[in-house]
Amino acid sequence: MKTIEEGLYVQNGSAYGALAEAALRRAAETGRRLDRLQEEADTMTDAQLLYRMYRALKYYTQGEVNATQVSHLVGQVRRGVRLEWSIPGRFPCA
Repeated sequence: MKTIEEGLYVQNGSAYGALAEAALRRAAETGRRLDRLQEEADTMTDAQLLYRMYRALKYYTQGEVNATQVSHLVGQVRRGVRLEWSIPGRFPCA
């Protein structure tokens, strides 16, 4: 097992530890937020949808989100394209 930093370890090509578990929980919560957002999209204005998409992605990345990417994803939701957010059991590492 290789230590990347305290709380993050790599073994057999996968990440383990407290930091990896926290990232997996954030990914799962983001998936739930995106599912709710897509179910409620037809009841929201474009501004509301943009804001909620931005907040969901910002929660996952814990940083800045590309506005063009948010607009593209909102456009897909408006066209009825179902966004898939799959969560692996472990994050793969190179």
